[in-house]
Amino acid sequence: MLRKHFCYATLAIALATALLAQGPAGGRGAPKAGATVEKIRLLKPGLYLITGGGANTLVRVAEGELIVVDTKNPGPNGSPDENYNRVMEEIRSVSNLPVKYVFNTHHHPDHVGNNQKFIDAGAQVIGVAELKTRMGSDPRTKDIQGPPGVTFARDYDLKTGGVEVQAHSFGRGHTADDTMVYFPDLKVVMVSDEITDAAPLVDFANGGSAVEWTQVLDGVLKLDFDMAIPGRGEPKTRADVEAYRTKFATLISRASDAIKAGATRDQLAMQVKTDDLGWQFNGAFYGSLYDELTKK
Repeated sequence: MLRKHFCYATLAIALATALLAQGPAGGRGAPKAGATVEKIRLLKPGLYLITGGGANTLVRVAEGELIVVDTKNPGPNGSPDENYNRVMEEIRSVSNLPVKYVFNTHHHPDHVGNNQKFIDAGAQVIGVAELKTRMGSDPRTKDIQGPPGVTFARDYDLKTGGVEVQAHSFGRGHTADDTMVYFPDLKVVMVSDEITDAAPLVDFANGGSAVEWTQVLDGVLKLDFDMAIPGRGEPKTRADVEAYRTKFATLISRASDAIKAGATRDQLAMQVKTDDLGWQFNGAFYGSLYDELTKK
């Protein structure tokens, strides 16, 4: 019996060693899921989604031209053109039309990382004025070239090539420059990082707001849409957006009630229930949330 257990143990060690030698699933040194630009997918007639390599990218086909929403992370060190080349490879697999316009949904690197390459290829970048400001001041993006050449205060309506694209800044949420990009004829809206599959992230340092987040979703829900595209992850339904808005309102209500009941800045994290929401936050989030709710 002892010899049999020894043999099983030896076999288990050998198998484990072999698996470790192979590296991550997908081969030695394979990139993490979503780290590289993935295959382009048709969402609706004339509208495509490219995932991976940063935030989701939308491609809208118009007459004689293409419109792109968000340009992913800059290419990795040593391969600065990699993400852009892969995006263009996927675009060219469905259309040879030139990209004429690019919209950014906010200034984070995974959304603006290849703006300049699209500009160099003849595109015009469009973004809310606050996005241009934040892109130039955020340490993560101040060295990324290609800020919007066309800016607007709150709303922008582009009609070109037989299609319409609307951009709306409904307020502060993930950042101060969140922009919803809406295709009214297709009933599709890019909501960017206002909707996530994980806990929402508020970039308080760049004007983000937990308290005003639901205001942005209220603006989205006034649009006529049946598909919402998040910054990462799969397309969502109107019901998904409504449910997310309810969860966020619940979070803010619970935090407000806890503060009214006497919770201090250091105690707030322990006083707000979020496990039923499926969200977990770090201590810094609760500190900033406390400051925002108490306007400190």
